[in-house]
Amino acid sequence: MSKTGRKRIVVIGHINHDRIWRLTEPLRAGGRIAWSSRETRLGGGGYFTARRLLDLGHDVALLSNLMSDINGENAYADLQNAGFDTSLITRRDGETDLADILLDPTGERTILSSERRLSRTFVLDRAIEADAFYVNAPKLPDAILASLNRSPLVVSQFPLREGEVRAADIMVGSKADLPGIPIADVWAMAQRLATDRLTHLVMTDGPAAISVYDGNTETRVTLSRCVTVRDTIGAGDTFSGSLLHALLGGKNAIEASQHAGNETTTWLEQREARSRYATEKSTS
Repeated sequence: MSKTGRKRIVVIGHINHDRIWRLTEPLRAGGRIAWSSRETRLGGGGYFTARRLLDLGHDVALLSNLMSDINGENAYADLQNAGFDTSLITRRDGETDLADILLDPTGERTILSSERRLSRTFVLDRAIEADAFYVNAPKLPDAILASLNRSPLVVSQFPLREGEVRAADIMVGSKADLPGIPIADVWAMAQRLATDRLTHLVMTDGPAAISVYDGNTETRVTLSRCVTVRDTIGAGDTFSGSLLHALLGGKNAIEASQHAGNETTTWLEQREARSRYATEKSTS
């Protein structure tokens, strides 16, 4: 990316250690389920979105938390080596809580998180500036809220738990998280969180059409193609990163959603191919 296209972006969200259990069959109540493999890798909404933006050539700072144990130390070093700005990451005493993700052969996932991990808060002692902010967090301290107010572009994930009112131009959500709720009602909820600065609500629906709503009109954006993969973890967060990248490049919300959806399809394909290759190599 050219220097003119490279932007300073602050991503506010969690960095998780995901322990992924690949199950041999779907979960069922009272059943005995076998697993074929397990791995631990970095994840979380903050990480996946930031990773996508970094891969697209931007200067990305992660505003997050890591613990002081060996898992936190290794993650911090890996993020620095990857090229992230880690100066806004708070180091906390204690041990890393892993997020266990049960992944069945169809790609359905069940996420187990400790209450302590879900209650993590973000720390910032002064307002900061950037070309854009991405927010994936319910509760935000005053310095972050002030930073968002000053920013020319803010994309926020729709908080699944009670969220802090924050400045946001675009709010992104998943229809799976808000089943059966009319998009006009979701818009009203988003407006209460994002104030009158909100211009568009973008709702994804897996491989189905994306809905882009401006408070009056819903535009349905169909992906150019769909893929079936075993692992969709991080797809929504990767979509958000591609969406923000397209908005910074001058696309409108509908064009950016189309671009992000198609780019996420390609990202899923490429990760699936790498995973299959690694599995075949390890068993050969």
